[in-house]
Amino acid sequence: MKKFFAMLLALLMVFAIAACKPTVEPDDPEVDPTEEVQDPVDPTEEPVPAETTLTVGTPAMNGDFLGGFGNSSYDLAIKTLLNGYMGTVVTTPGGEFVINPTVVENHTTEVDAAGNKTYTFTLHKDLLWSNGEPMTAKDYVFSILWGASPEWLKAGASDSSGDLLVGYSDYYRGYYVGANGLAVDANGVEVEVKSTETNADGEEVTYSNIDPESPTYDEAVYNSVAWCKEFTGLKLIDEYTFSMTIDAAELPYFYELALVAYGPSPMDYWAPGATIETGANGGAVLKCDNLLELCQNVANTERYAPQVVCGPYTFVSFENQIATLKVNEFFKGDYEGKKPQITYIIQKEINQTTQVDAVIAGDVDLITGVIEGPKIEQAKAAETVNTHSYLRNGYGLIAIACDFGPTADVNVRWALAYLIDRNEVLNYVLGGYGGIVHGPYGFAQWMYQEGGADLEARLTAFNLNVEKANEYLDKTDYKFESDGVTPFDATKATAGSEYYRYNSAGERLDIHHLGTTENEVTDIIEIQYTANAPLAGIAFDVTKSDFNALLDNYYYGYEMGDDRYYHTFNLATNFSAAYDPYYSWHSDFIGTWYNSCQLSDPLLDQLCIDLRTCDPTDREGYLKIWIDLTVRLHELMPNIPLYSNEYFDISYNTVQGCDTTPLADWYDIICNITNNK
Repeated sequence: MKKFFAMLLALLMVFAIAACKPTVEPDDPEVDPTEEVQDPVDPTEEPVPAETTLTVGTPAMNGDFLGGFGNSSYDLAIKTLLNGYMGTVVTTPGGEFVINPTVVENHTTEVDAAGNKTYTFTLHKDLLWSNGEPMTAKDYVFSILWGASPEWLKAGASDSSGDLLVGYSDYYRGYYVGANGLAVDANGVEVEVKSTETNADGEEVTYSNIDPESPTYDEAVYNSVAWCKEFTGLKLIDEYTFSMTIDAAELPYFYELALVAYGPSPMDYWAPGATIETGANGGAVLKCDNLLELCQNVANTERYAPQVVCGPYTFVSFENQIATLKVNEFFKGDYEGKKPQITYIIQKEINQTTQVDAVIAGDVDLITGVIEGPKIEQAKAAETVNTHSYLRNGYGLIAIACDFGPTADVNVRWALAYLIDRNEVLNYVLGGYGGIVHGPYGFAQWMYQEGGADLEARLTAFNLNVEKANEYLDKTDYKFESDGVTPFDATKATAGSEYYRYNSAGERLDIHHLGTTENEVTDIIEIQYTANAPLAGIAFDVTKSDFNALLDNYYYGYEMGDDRYYHTFNLATNFSAAYDPYYSWHSDFIGTWYNSCQLSDPLLDQLCIDLRTCDPTDREGYLKIWIDLTVRLHELMPNIPLYSNEYFDISYNTVQGCDTTPLADWYDIICNITNNK
């Protein structure tokens, strides 16, 4: 532990000083020597760069390679390489938001009398899609119109594109809304479009009268509604110029540039024949008769095998947990104008137990985010690999379903927090390369570096304490023996006693945990809770699956109905440069995969709003709200925080330039990386 905190201090000093399906097999990257004899190199010509490959080893991917769908960080790598880099705004490796000079030729800002702020961007005229077609302003406008459309949501996506721009709410709903929140008809009269009914179980259910699939669909009401096809805060000005207007109600926003950080989508490929016109109020209108069908097609095809992309690489194939990408010859460059120097990217699933052995042997070129102490020490001792480390901008955790079964009670969640020895987790998993956190924060966050002491003074430094766990459980309905009447007696709950808690309905206190295979964190959780949970009367079981199954249950458990089973999951998360927990924790996103724990709390909602609307110049105010918000999350315990740590990226010694940071993974800096293998 001393080793870690010495490194922590040194790194904090550095951060203080320093200011994001057709299957085609790839061509064989090996050069046939007989061809060199037949076609010798002309010494007057510049040599053609040799084809190179970077092979990255990861856990399993879920195969979602398009924005709008939940994914792991391994899928995010592919997403970024295919469709990243071409946004109007980019994040530097140091976490700074800047206008992307490779994409934007010039830009202006203007604030109107109402306080709405308009950003107008003029693009460079040499931007191309991977099929060689021009990339223009319509592709950027189309990207927002598509992502914010109700049709895209009906196709199964979740997307917040344009959510803070003027006119978003009407466009997102699909109809104009009046002052009282009701729809407006063609004459400007408000129309009731929803009704509340009682279902067969006696529950009140809200239905839409204008949804053809709703049991209360009313054709007359549907026909009377003034449907909104226009996004008033989004304008296509000319072939290379467009604007976005941030709603005054959403300003100030601490990370303001992030609100206009949008990339393109290939309109001519996704929606052939579609056009963008100007509506009656000056906003953009997507003219497309079959938008829902097109959205469903993209969700069912492009989602898994994007064919026309804008990033540094193009999609080749994804089979048997191997994703193959090839350099995009039409890619203009990153924000510094650099182009990728590696021809092929192969990202594949490898055994996590032997992942370091694979790099040492040269079977893979790179593994990232290694946290286990023994693996790190093994890599440091090897002569064939290089290691690069940085503090984590995130933390490891046990995520908890806050709307399902016993864990819907915050007291059960706190009891679970007191039934794991987190020091043992550190020793078993990290081997000295990490430290305990008591809330959802990471050691690399600038807020923690500046306000960590004030934060931790307000948090409970909980650890294994069976007595405290029983105290919390006695506050719940799970305070009885199996008859649902006799009070639970904690002294009877001993190892092997099988003496469990029940609620007043006679239901046993069962907690079902889902972890992944070949995962030391899953292993230590099983060891800890198998030993400790019975001492508090909890029947705790652990299932191990692949990562895809875990993500399906974690993100989409709310959709599973009677098939829902798991209450807890071991995961880890990293924060983006623009820390905005609104999407992850606000109750607006209950019933979506964004709010994956399905947590609802009015105070937390307000703190999420307060944080994002903090003035960009008020760093101290933002820090104070962040502390209050983190404390509130600590009190609600939707995640049991385990550790933040030091990340190690391990590469074969032929790989150069992989200088990752807490805010820039290898796929964010691919244009800096070479492999001379």
